[in-house]
Amino acid sequence: MVRKKLVLNACGVKSLGGVKLFVEAFELLVESNNEIIVLYSENEFYNDLKNQSLENEYIEFIQLSNKRIIHPFYYFITNRKQRKIIDNSDAIIHFGNFGFKTKIKSFVLVQNILPFVLKDLKNTVLKYLITKSFESSKYIIVQLEHMTEVFQKKYKDKIITIGQLEETVVETKSKSGKIVLFGSKVPNKNFNFMVKVLKQISKNNIITIINPPKNISEFNCVYTETQDQTMSVLSEHEIYFHASEYETVGLPIYEAQNLGLKLVIPKRPYTNYFRSENVFTYELNNPQSALVSIEEAKNFNIKNSPALIYNENWSKILEYI
Repeated sequence: MVRKKLVLNACGVKSLGGVKLFVEAFELLVESNNEIIVLYSENEFYNDLKNQSLENEYIEFIQLSNKRIIHPFYYFITNRKQRKIIDNSDAIIHFGNFGFKTKIKSFVLVQNILPFVLKDLKNTVLKYLITKSFESSKYIIVQLEHMTEVFQKKYKDKIITIGQLEETVVETKSKSGKIVLFGSKVPNKNFNFMVKVLKQISKNNIITIINPPKNISEFNCVYTETQDQTMSVLSEHEIYFHASEYETVGLPIYEAQNLGLKLVIPKRPYTNYFRSENVFTYELNNPQSALVSIEEAKNFNIKNSPALIYNENWSKILEYI
């Protein structure tokens, strides 16, 4: 196989989901015998990644400005040497939702749906930057099919979907009645709605919030620092409660289901993939509908249940380079 020279633009990638996605893609592309150049702006994580890659002569790291808003302006964030390195590569993959125009084949990964569904100033600016990247990119990478519905039709021929869903069977958690959810300050995650719903049943149920914005006396609040710690807490429960209005994937839903938890999730495009008997859907932002679904989940009893495994096929991208 001919070694490809790929630029991975990870500038602006700092959320846990975004970092996890980038690491998986990075490792696959390195294992596929490619020469990799990583553009980064977030010091803490990428310094760790650099330390793990010191002995690999085919991996190079270049730090660019951490002022994310100017990243579409190629000449402002790079010097002549950096531009030459980039322009002499085979392709560039932009992981932070938008990138910059180059002379080489360009891919832009969209892992933030909010700019396409919310109309506030921040998301309007982000939508403008992302769609500008669409125009200069050869391909648009999305994780799951529902993401394509928010883009204009003129971009549909550019889309590559890398998410893959595999069906499996897991052992369902015993009837402990324990409910678990994630805390969040992000309005789209609807954390306040979940708290409002669960306070109505907190006296008779054990309810755990993972990483809440603040302690809430009615609930068991747990703080985790690693993925293993988070999975351990999830596995101690029977029901996973989720309420986001929008998601690109909603990875915690897949993780909880694979641990054998029953799902109580809203009826949204990102949840349409879940159709098994251990999944209980409710009307978004409807407390009574959510309470009914939680009660149905508590009363449902089955030894083994279907589950979906979510994976990303980054080797698919190599076919387009």
